[in-house]
Amino acid sequence: MTGAVQIRPVVSADIAEASALHREILDMEFLARCGPAFMRAYYRAWVEAPGAIALVARGASGELLGALLGATDPATHVRAMVRQSGARLVVHLALYAAGHPAFARELVVSRGRRYLRGVARLVGSRLSRPREAPGEDRGPRVGEVTHVLVRADRQGSGVGRALLDAAVAAGRAAELDELVLVTPPDLAAGGFYRHLGWRADGEVTSRSDEAFVRYRYLLRGGGRGDGGNPPGPR
Repeated sequence: MTGAVQIRPVVSADIAEASALHREILDMEFLARCGPAFMRAYYRAWVEAPGAIALVARGASGELLGALLGATDPATHVRAMVRQSGARLVVHLALYAAGHPAFARELVVSRGRRYLRGVARLVGSRLSRPREAPGEDRGPRVGEVTHVLVRADRQGSGVGRALLDAAVAAGRAAELDELVLVTPPDLAAGGFYRHLGWRADGEVTSRSDEAFVRYRYLLRGGGRGDGGNPPGPR
């Protein structure tokens, strides 16, 4: 709880509202243009996959103020989403494309081959992934925050900070070494993330072939600002 803001894990009753907020806030993102049914299925798949970080912020009257998606082990989480919910997501995507010809063209022309290659890689990694020996050093444990959403009329009120603080706490509870966060380059949130101690770390390309700016937050060392992160005001 932060003031009148309650942060808690996403449950089934939150999915419709949270996915609608996603479509509203990130309408420039390809994912958000895949239709409301797909987005609801996507959020459900995200929450149900192991290692999900899925949070909502609600106000004193229960109104939705924001949401956050992430994962403590992104690669394992994506594989689980594909294994558990991939067929359902494909059906929703195909149905939406069938009723929206412009979207269907965009899907096929700009992302069709990439999506097929991505599915092939995921299937191949499941078949060939070596078993880890007990005690094997896997290197730094890195979690990811993929989406931070705050209702437009509540931006600047501490909701985003509360969501990110909860994500950092989840990362520490999972004994991660760091979290990474990605945001669209045209979203004016960079100063906010830097203010909270996240460090800019270049650009990356998403699984849907979109450019994002990447930020890092080191978790080892205890408090905010340790391990190389500049301190952010509380």
